[in-house]
Amino acid sequence: MSNPFFSRKGLLIGTLAAFLILRRCYFRYWDPNLIITFFDVGQGDSALIQFPYGKTMLIDGGGGWETFSLGERVLIPELSRLGILRLDHVVLSHPDNDHAFGLLAILKKLEVGELWLSRDLINYKKPKLLTKIEEVSQIRNVTINRLMSPYQLRINGVRARLIPLSTAKRSRNNQALIVDIEFGKCKALFTGDIERESEWDLGHNFPAKVHLLKVPHHGSLTSSTPLFLKSFSPKWAVVSVGLKNQYGHPRSEVLSRYRSFGTQLFRTDFHGAVRFKITPQGNVRCETYLGDCGVSQCE
Repeated sequence: MSNPFFSRKGLLIGTLAAFLILRRCYFRYWDPNLIITFFDVGQGDSALIQFPYGKTMLIDGGGGWETFSLGERVLIPELSRLGILRLDHVVLSHPDNDHAFGLLAILKKLEVGELWLSRDLINYKKPKLLTKIEEVSQIRNVTINRLMSPYQLRINGVRARLIPLSTAKRSRNNQALIVDIEFGKCKALFTGDIERESEWDLGHNFPAKVHLLKVPHHGSLTSSTPLFLKSFSPKWAVVSVGLKNQYGHPRSEVLSRYRSFGTQLFRTDFHGAVRFKITPQGNVRCETYLGDCGVSQCE
Protein backbone atom coordinates (compact mmCIF):
# COMPACT_ATOMS: atom_id res chain seq x y z
CA MET A 1 0.00 0.00 0.00
CA SER A 2 1.46 3.35 -1.03
CA ASN A 3 2.23 5.98 1.55
CA PRO A 4 0.14 9.14 0.89
CA PHE A 5 2.84 11.28 2.48
CA PHE A 6 5.42 10.23 -0.08
CA SER A 7 2.88 10.60 -2.89
CA ARG A 8 2.18 14.17 -1.84
CA LYS A 9 5.89 14.86 -1.40
CA GLY A 10 6.66 13.46 -4.85
CA LEU A 11 3.89 15.54 -6.41
CA LEU A 12 5.21 18.66 -4.70
CA ILE A 13 8.76 18.04 -5.88
CA GLY A 14 7.56 17.31 -9.42
CA THR A 15 5.45 20.46 -9.48
CA LEU A 16 8.33 22.57 -8.21
CA ALA A 17 10.71 21.07 -10.78
CA ALA A 18 8.23 21.73 -13.60
CA PHE A 19 7.79 25.32 -12.39
CA LEU A 20 11.54 25.93 -12.36
CA ILE A 21 11.93 24.45 -15.85
CA LEU A 22 9.07 26.55 -17.23
CA ARG A 23 10.46 29.66 -15.52
CA ARG A 24 13.88 29.07 -17.07
CA CYS A 25 12.32 28.47 -20.50
CA TYR A 26 10.30 31.68 -20.17
CA PHE A 27 13.34 33.82 -19.45
CA ARG A 28 15.33 32.08 -22.18
CA TYR A 29 12.81 31.86 -25.03
CA TRP A 30 9.56 33.67 -24.23
CA ASP A 31 10.70 36.90 -22.62
CA PRO A 32 9.41 39.82 -24.75
CA ASN A 33 12.04 42.23 -23.38
CA LEU A 34 15.47 43.25 -24.69
CA ILE A 35 18.28 42.53 -22.23
CA ILE A 36 21.75 44.06 -22.56
CA THR A 37 24.53 42.86 -20.27
CA PHE A 38 28.00 44.38 -20.01
CA PHE A 39 30.25 41.68 -18.56
CA ASP A 40 33.09 42.39 -16.17
CA VAL A 41 36.10 41.16 -18.16
CA GLY A 42 38.70 43.44 -16.62
CA GLN A 43 40.59 45.69 -19.03
CA GLY A 44 38.63 44.51 -22.04
CA ASP A 45 35.18 44.48 -23.60
CA SER A 46 32.31 42.04 -23.89
CA ALA A 47 28.56 42.63 -24.03
CA LEU A 48 25.62 40.31 -24.58
CA ILE A 49 22.37 41.26 -26.29
CA GLN A 50 19.42 38.97 -25.59
CA PHE A 51 16.75 39.82 -28.11
CA PRO A 52 13.08 39.20 -27.35
CA TYR A 53 12.13 35.51 -27.57
CA GLY A 54 15.61 34.04 -27.36
CA LYS A 55 17.93 35.24 -30.15
CA THR A 56 21.40 36.33 -28.99
CA MET A 57 24.36 38.47 -30.02
CA LEU A 58 27.75 38.67 -28.29
CA ILE A 59 29.84 41.77 -28.99
CA ASP A 60 33.54 41.06 -28.30
CA GLY A 61 34.89 38.43 -25.93
CA GLY A 62 37.39 39.99 -23.55
CA GLY A 63 41.08 39.22 -23.50
CA GLY A 64 43.52 36.66 -22.20
CA TRP A 65 46.65 34.81 -23.15
CA GLU A 66 47.73 31.27 -24.02
CA THR A 67 47.02 29.80 -20.56
CA PHE A 68 44.12 32.02 -19.51
CA SER A 69 41.01 33.11 -21.41
CA LEU A 70 38.28 35.39 -20.11
CA GLY A 71 36.04 33.78 -22.69
CA GLU A 72 36.49 30.43 -20.96
CA ARG A 73 36.78 31.63 -17.34
CA VAL A 74 34.05 34.30 -17.33
CA LEU A 75 31.85 34.35 -20.41
CA ILE A 76 31.09 30.65 -20.93
CA PRO A 77 30.09 30.13 -17.26
CA GLU A 78 27.89 33.25 -17.37
CA LEU A 79 26.29 32.26 -20.65
CA SER A 80 25.69 28.73 -19.35
CA ARG A 81 24.06 30.14 -16.21
CA LEU A 82 21.68 32.05 -18.49
CA GLY A 83 20.91 28.86 -20.44
CA ILE A 84 22.76 30.11 -23.52
CA LEU A 85 24.71 27.37 -25.28
CA ARG A 86 24.22 28.86 -28.74
CA LEU A 87 24.98 32.38 -29.94
CA ASP A 88 23.18 33.43 -33.10
CA HIS A 89 25.56 36.31 -33.79
CA VAL A 90 29.08 37.16 -32.63
CA VAL A 91 30.47 40.59 -33.48
CA LEU A 92 34.17 41.43 -33.32
CA SER A 93 34.56 45.19 -33.07
CA HIS A 94 38.30 44.96 -33.84
CA PRO A 95 40.98 42.30 -33.27
CA ASP A 96 42.93 43.77 -30.33
CA ASN A 97 43.63 41.14 -27.70
CA ASP A 98 41.37 42.66 -25.01
CA HIS A 99 38.34 42.41 -27.30
CA ALA A 100 39.16 39.35 -29.37
CA PHE A 101 41.13 36.68 -27.52
CA GLY A 102 38.20 35.39 -25.48
CA LEU A 103 36.25 34.69 -28.66
CA LEU A 104 38.52 31.74 -29.45
CA ALA A 105 37.07 29.79 -26.51
CA ILE A 106 33.55 30.92 -27.39
CA LEU A 107 33.93 29.71 -30.98
CA LYS A 108 35.50 26.41 -29.92
CA LYS A 109 33.07 25.47 -27.15
CA LEU A 110 29.71 27.02 -28.03
CA GLU A 111 27.58 26.80 -31.14
CA VAL A 112 27.80 30.06 -33.10
CA GLY A 113 25.66 30.96 -36.09
CA GLU A 114 27.40 33.97 -37.67
CA LEU A 115 30.57 35.98 -37.11
CA TRP A 116 30.57 39.65 -38.16
CA LEU A 117 33.74 41.60 -39.03
CA SER A 118 34.74 44.79 -40.78
CA ARG A 119 36.14 43.96 -44.22
CA ASP A 120 38.84 46.62 -43.89
CA LEU A 121 40.59 44.45 -41.31
CA ILE A 122 41.69 42.14 -44.11
CA ASN A 123 43.82 44.83 -45.74
CA TYR A 124 45.47 46.40 -42.70
CA LYS A 125 48.34 44.43 -41.14
CA LYS A 126 46.08 41.49 -40.45
CA PRO A 127 46.98 40.25 -36.96
CA LYS A 128 47.61 36.58 -36.19
CA LEU A 129 44.76 36.60 -33.67
CA LEU A 130 42.24 37.54 -36.35
CA THR A 131 43.60 34.81 -38.63
CA LYS A 132 43.18 32.29 -35.80
CA ILE A 133 39.60 33.44 -35.13
CA GLU A 134 38.74 33.00 -38.81
CA GLU A 135 40.38 29.56 -38.91
CA VAL A 136 38.46 28.36 -35.85
CA SER A 137 35.24 29.76 -37.32
CA GLN A 138 35.76 27.86 -40.55
CA ILE A 139 36.51 24.61 -38.70
CA ARG A 140 33.33 25.09 -36.65
CA ASN A 141 31.22 25.92 -39.74
CA VAL A 142 30.47 29.46 -38.57
CA THR A 143 29.31 31.82 -41.31
CA ILE A 144 31.79 34.72 -41.60
CA ASN A 145 30.35 38.06 -42.76
CA ARG A 146 32.86 40.77 -43.71
CA LEU A 147 31.09 44.11 -44.07
CA MET A 148 32.10 46.99 -46.32
CA SER A 149 28.99 49.09 -45.65
CA PRO A 150 26.26 49.29 -42.99
CA TYR A 151 24.07 46.23 -42.69
CA GLN A 152 20.75 45.97 -40.89
CA LEU A 153 19.27 43.01 -39.05
CA ARG A 154 15.66 42.77 -37.86
CA ILE A 155 15.38 40.43 -34.91
CA ASN A 156 12.02 40.02 -33.15
CA GLY A 157 11.13 43.69 -33.10
CA VAL A 158 14.70 44.97 -32.68
CA ARG A 159 16.65 46.80 -35.36
CA ALA A 160 20.38 46.10 -35.20
CA ARG A 161 22.67 48.05 -37.52
CA LEU A 162 26.27 46.95 -37.99
CA ILE A 163 28.33 49.91 -39.16
CA PRO A 164 31.95 49.61 -40.38
CA LEU A 165 33.32 53.14 -40.09
CA SER A 166 36.93 52.48 -40.89
CA THR A 167 39.23 53.09 -43.82
CA ALA A 168 42.51 51.27 -44.47
CA LYS A 169 44.55 54.35 -43.57
CA ARG A 170 43.38 54.49 -39.97
CA SER A 171 44.60 52.85 -36.80
CA ARG A 172 43.14 49.50 -35.78
CA ASN A 173 41.08 51.18 -33.04
CA ASN A 174 39.33 53.18 -35.74
CA GLN A 175 38.81 50.12 -37.91
CA ALA A 176 35.95 49.04 -35.71
CA LEU A 177 32.58 47.53 -36.41
CA ILE A 178 29.96 49.59 -34.57
CA VAL A 179 26.63 48.16 -33.42
CA ASP A 180 23.54 50.38 -33.17
CA ILE A 181 20.48 48.87 -31.47
CA GLU A 182 16.92 50.26 -31.55
CA PHE A 183 13.97 48.74 -29.68
CA GLY A 184 10.82 50.82 -29.43
CA LYS A 185 11.80 54.15 -27.91
CA CYS A 186 15.23 52.98 -26.77
CA LYS A 187 18.56 53.12 -28.57
CA ALA A 188 21.93 51.66 -27.61
CA LEU A 189 25.33 52.16 -29.24
CA PHE A 190 28.39 49.90 -28.98
CA THR A 191 31.55 51.71 -30.03
CA GLY A 192 34.55 49.41 -29.61
CA ASP A 193 37.72 51.47 -29.14
CA ILE A 194 36.97 54.24 -31.64
CA GLU A 195 38.85 57.50 -31.21
CA ARG A 196 38.31 61.12 -32.14
CA GLU A 197 38.27 60.81 -35.94
CA SER A 198 35.81 57.91 -36.01
CA GLU A 199 33.68 59.57 -33.34
CA TRP A 200 33.41 62.55 -35.68
CA ASP A 201 32.39 60.28 -38.57
CA LEU A 202 29.81 58.50 -36.45
CA GLY A 203 28.31 61.73 -35.14
CA HIS A 204 28.33 63.34 -38.58
CA ASN A 205 26.87 60.43 -40.57
CA PHE A 206 24.59 58.77 -38.00
CA PRO A 207 23.50 61.52 -35.59
CA ALA A 208 20.74 60.49 -33.19
CA LYS A 209 20.09 60.52 -29.48
CA VAL A 210 21.35 57.38 -27.77
CA HIS A 211 19.97 56.25 -24.44
CA LEU A 212 22.64 53.65 -23.63
CA LEU A 213 26.28 54.00 -24.69
CA LYS A 214 29.24 51.66 -24.43
CA VAL A 215 31.97 54.19 -23.59
CA PRO A 216 34.57 54.23 -26.39
CA HIS A 217 38.09 52.97 -25.67
CA HIS A 218 37.65 52.31 -21.94
CA GLY A 219 37.38 56.00 -21.09
CA SER A 220 40.65 57.02 -22.77
CA LEU A 221 41.49 60.66 -23.48
CA THR A 222 41.53 59.78 -27.19
CA SER A 223 37.76 59.30 -27.12
CA SER A 224 34.44 60.57 -25.69
CA THR A 225 35.01 64.01 -27.16
CA PRO A 226 32.54 66.78 -26.23
CA LEU A 227 31.29 66.88 -29.84
CA PHE A 228 30.61 63.13 -29.77
CA LEU A 229 28.72 63.35 -26.47
CA LYS A 230 26.74 66.34 -27.72
CA SER A 231 25.76 64.39 -30.85
CA PHE A 232 24.37 61.41 -28.91
CA SER A 233 23.54 62.78 -25.42
CA PRO A 234 23.52 59.36 -23.68
CA LYS A 235 21.33 58.89 -20.63
CA TRP A 236 23.37 55.91 -19.40
CA ALA A 237 26.92 54.90 -20.25
CA VAL A 238 29.03 51.90 -19.28
CA VAL A 239 32.82 51.90 -19.28
CA SER A 240 34.41 48.44 -19.37
CA VAL A 241 37.66 48.74 -17.49
CA GLY A 242 40.06 46.80 -15.27
CA LEU A 243 40.61 47.63 -11.62
CA LYS A 244 43.73 49.80 -11.12
CA ASN A 245 44.72 49.25 -14.75
CA GLN A 246 48.09 50.49 -16.01
CA TYR A 247 46.50 52.96 -18.46
CA GLY A 248 44.71 55.06 -15.87
CA HIS A 249 41.33 54.35 -17.51
CA PRO A 250 38.83 55.87 -17.25
CA ARG A 251 40.51 59.28 -17.22
CA SER A 252 39.13 61.84 -14.81
CA GLU A 253 38.73 64.38 -17.61
CA VAL A 254 36.51 61.94 -19.51
CA LEU A 255 34.40 61.24 -16.44
CA SER A 256 33.89 64.99 -16.05
CA ARG A 257 32.66 65.23 -19.64
CA TYR A 258 29.97 62.63 -19.01
CA ARG A 259 28.91 64.34 -15.80
CA SER A 260 28.63 67.67 -17.63
CA PHE A 261 26.12 66.05 -20.04
CA GLY A 262 24.10 64.56 -17.18
CA THR A 263 24.95 60.97 -18.12
CA GLN A 264 24.65 58.28 -15.46
CA LEU A 265 27.93 56.39 -15.71
CA PHE A 266 28.65 52.80 -14.69
CA ARG A 267 32.08 51.20 -14.60
CA THR A 268 32.75 47.48 -14.45
CA ASP A 269 35.76 47.85 -12.13
CA PHE A 270 33.39 49.21 -9.47
CA HIS A 271 29.87 48.02 -10.33
CA GLY A 272 30.85 44.65 -11.83
CA ALA A 273 28.58 43.35 -14.57
CA VAL A 274 25.84 45.81 -15.57
CA ARG A 275 22.48 44.72 -17.02
CA PHE A 276 19.65 46.70 -18.60
CA LYS A 277 16.24 45.10 -19.18
CA ILE A 278 14.20 47.13 -21.67
CA THR A 279 10.47 46.58 -22.22
CA PRO A 280 8.68 47.21 -25.55
CA GLN A 281 7.12 50.28 -23.88
CA GLY A 282 10.54 51.81 -23.17
CA ASN A 283 10.76 51.09 -19.45
CA VAL A 284 14.29 50.26 -18.35
CA ARG A 285 15.37 48.36 -15.25
CA CYS A 286 19.03 48.53 -14.40
CA GLU A 287 20.96 46.21 -12.10
CA THR A 288 24.63 45.71 -11.32
CA TYR A 289 26.65 43.21 -9.34
CA LEU A 290 26.18 45.60 -6.40
CA GLY A 291 22.39 45.50 -6.68
CA ASP A 292 19.36 47.17 -8.26
CA CYS A 293 20.04 50.63 -9.68
CA GLY A 294 16.48 51.62 -10.44
CA VAL A 295 13.77 51.84 -13.08
CA SER A 296 13.57 54.64 -15.63
CA GLN A 297 12.36 55.29 -19.17
CA CYS A 298 13.78 56.05 -22.57
CA GLU A 299 12.66 59.60 -23.39
